[in-house]
Amino acid sequence: MRCSLVICLSAVLGPFIGCTLFVPTETLYLQAAQDHATAAEVKQKLGVPRVTTTTATGEHVLVYQSREEDPGYGWTSKGLWCDEYVLTFDRSDILRRWTHKSHLHGGERMPLYCVPGGYQAS
Repeated sequence: MRCSLVICLSAVLGPFIGCTLFVPTETLYLQAAQDHATAAEVKQKLGVPRVTTTTATGEHVLVYQSREEDPGYGWTSKGLWCDEYVLTFDRSDILRRWTHKSHLHGGERMPLYCVPGGYQAS
């Protein structure tokens, strides 16, 4: 009886626990930083953004991109993973919103864009 309970709990909780092990560190940081971190604090943690801009409404936007080669299996690379984080700060310079998109460029090692439909300055 005890063994079957452990197996059932493992089957139910396993996927949830497994997924949390593979959450990018940037995502974990941004979840914790939202609604209180300033742009300076974010830059100190994540480094220099790829794009810095201001919207027509006065919000400050930072765009971070991360590229990592997926080694694949065997002799050839599977492609390049690209992650894009778009962070929006209010007029008080507090992180209010952020988005994350990820894309695998199959076979491409130097793509022209990071993610399809990625950030476009308006």
